[in-house]
Amino acid sequence: MKTFLGFFFIIYFSGFNTLSAQNKYTAFGAPSIKYASLLNQSALILGGKFGLIINENIVIGGGFYGIINDVHTGFIDVPSGQNVVMNFNYGGLELEYIFFPGSLIHGSLELLLAGGGVYYDVSDKSLPHNNYAKVNFLVYEPSFNIEYNAVNWLRIVLNISYRIITSYDFENYGVSQKDLNGLTAGLILKLGSY
Repeated sequence: MKTFLGFFFIIYFSGFNTLSAQNKYTAFGAPSIKYASLLNQSALILGGKFGLIINENIVIGGGFYGIINDVHTGFIDVPSGQNVVMNFNYGGLELEYIFFPGSLIHGSLELLLAGGGVYYDVSDKSLPHNNYAKVNFLVYEPSFNIEYNAVNWLRIVLNISYRIITSYDFENYGVSQKDLNGLTAGLILKLGSY
């Protein structure tokens, strides 16, 4: 909550005025790939986001992200003899403030406010296996980005973020809320009109 309020004050004090006729609006779409460590295993997170840029500094948009590889929990599904694997995805509102957007290399702060779910299953679903449930959670993910203005329609972004999971206050198959929290690093390609 403190992060959200801090972000609100940055936007408020940046001089954003919705009544001004001089506001400038642009937009972008951005595929991304991120790396995280979950349960001491490598996890690749693929996703994308879109955003409306107001006055070159303020971004309001949304994004969706999900793990593209299986993460083994260490538990065995008895009927099939397979490992129980974990996967999750999440998506929601993204708010960003871009510092010195006209500079060739510049930074930005971002906050993702999202909902998501953790899924437990087996890799080969053709074999008889137990049914596993989805567990929902909330995500807060503050980020720091370094952006490079490559050409007038492309920004290459290096991203580092910290995923904070809430409302998952129990343990399933050895996976706790603490295991789902963590640092990610990634590459984002912002494609749009700047």
